[in-house]
Amino acid sequence: MDGSPMKSRLTFINNTNSLSLLLLCLLTLIVSGCEDRRMNNMAEDKVSLSDFGENVQNVFKWENPTYQLQVIKSGAGQTGGEVTLHVDESVLAQYGDTYTLLPDRLYKVKAPLISLAKSDYSVPFEIEFDAAGIEALQAETKLLYAVPFKISSNTIKPAAENQLYSLVVPKILSPYIHFKTAGLAPDASAVSTANSPAESRFYAFLQTNYHNKTDLQYKVEVSGAALAAYNLANGTTHKLLPADAYKLDEGSFVVANLNDEQALSYYLLKGKVANGEYMLPLEITSVSKYGIDPARSTMLIPVKIQD
Repeated sequence: MDGSPMKSRLTFINNTNSLSLLLLCLLTLIVSGCEDRRMNNMAEDKVSLSDFGENVQNVFKWENPTYQLQVIKSGAGQTGGEVTLHVDESVLAQYGDTYTLLPDRLYKVKAPLISLAKSDYSVPFEIEFDAAGIEALQAETKLLYAVPFKISSNTIKPAAENQLYSLVVPKILSPYIHFKTAGLAPDASAVSTANSPAESRFYAFLQTNYHNKTDLQYKVEVSGAALAAYNLANGTTHKLLPADAYKLDEGSFVVANLNDEQALSYYLLKGKVANGEYMLPLEITSVSKYGIDPARSTMLIPVKIQD
């Protein structure tokens, strides 16, 4: 026998082994090519403050005014841990003599240590201020006060240094309602005796200087005294629109819950007065909660009655 069948069998086995090796190599390449590399270009988690740097915050004179200083965790969302808030007086030096350290009796951090889960993006530190106490101290000393807060963490990498501190400057305010465009309105409300309907509807907008969380009822009246005071102060002779020529919609005297701005409606009535220029002076006279801004409580609306 010349061994040809044996050689053929060996050749077949060698070819089979080579093919298997080739398939194994291809499979290895495919697996390595499918490796999950989604995290390769993702930034690592870092913590910072949302309101970093000089941070003036409105603090209203109501019960337990609280400010939420937000901690932000940016990145791939692969790290959780704890963040601590503390006062770093060295931050004040960056602002020269502009601010004085607020005494710690006039504010309270409810929890100076917070935890962030891997999935958390933002968690707040809650800071409660004594608004009346701060206002009294400022009136006595004539100084501006601030609290230089800074965050640190042993488990989550910090962001840039300037994003780790917040110089919180409490600005004490009374919660008020006011006209959006107080004083003399820039545009006149006009009625055409030829083309206008019997009643023409117009709007005047009111606002709160805080985030309103109730149905805020108020009252607006036409004030001849406000018009007289304006004429005296400005040397003008605006005429009061007669009562027969307008109607206030008292049903619109409300700023709805979760709204900080809303319009009242008033109507001008055609054919009630002679053509000419008049003034409709509106004044906020009462509100169901908090107060009225004395500097923005009136709105004088020019009225034109024309052909």
